[in-house]
Amino acid sequence: MKKLRGAWFSLAEHIPAARWCLALAVIAFTAVVSVYKYIDLADMAAFSSFEALFMIITDITNIVFIYLPLYLFTVCGIMFDSGFGGIEILRCGSRGKWLAGKLITYLVNTVLFFAAVFIINYAVCSRAFNFSEVWSSGFVGFRVMTGQPAADFVSPPLPTIIAASAAALLLYVLCGMINMLVSLVTDREAAALFVSLFAGIALGLANMTVLSNSAESQLLRCTVLALASAAVYVFCIAAVRKKNFGGKKLY
Repeated sequence: MKKLRGAWFSLAEHIPAARWCLALAVIAFTAVVSVYKYIDLADMAAFSSFEALFMIITDITNIVFIYLPLYLFTVCGIMFDSGFGGIEILRCGSRGKWLAGKLITYLVNTVLFFAAVFIINYAVCSRAFNFSEVWSSGFVGFRVMTGQPAADFVSPPLPTIIAASAAALLLYVLCGMINMLVSLVTDREAAALFVSLFAGIALGLANMTVLSNSAESQLLRCTVLALASAAVYVFCIAAVRKKNFGGKKLY
């Protein structure tokens, strides 16, 4: 337990509550707007709540251009709060433990953020659409008409949605790791926000060029994104070892 004290300290002390309040309000507003859009589309096909949620989770406008900037705004201050400095490293015991505490804080904020996106959107979808455990023929036909392969809907809705959500979550984790690395290198929150946002939009657009959203393709996305996040964290370890915290040599 002693080895984890730095991680627990970072997690307990550095959750950006004010930014979270704004994030939850924007998530709720976006969910309502998205559902109203799909209510209009429901004239073409009778959607279920799971089907509407699937479209929201895989919508590039929502995931890349609304929720991603909001997520990065929420977490970009983690590296620059009162825990950014030599005193906190001494309290944690080492640079590695301090960085691990920041990593856990990023990961917890990311999971909580995407859990909020998932829960709020499903709550709104369930109020507007009926529940169904299977894909409807009208929905599958609509998606195929818009260019998505019919093979994507072989698996039931819930595992397909979970796989798509996991891929989006890991995209956000990768952007968070980039934010952490740029923060360590530049010591500037604005630079970290800009670079991680630019990288996230580029990665999101590249991800969305893959038309398939089947559970198998999402699993491949998850693997690539997880490996990329691990690689960026290795660079973070190298950066924190070389970083000069107030002219003090801290281990």
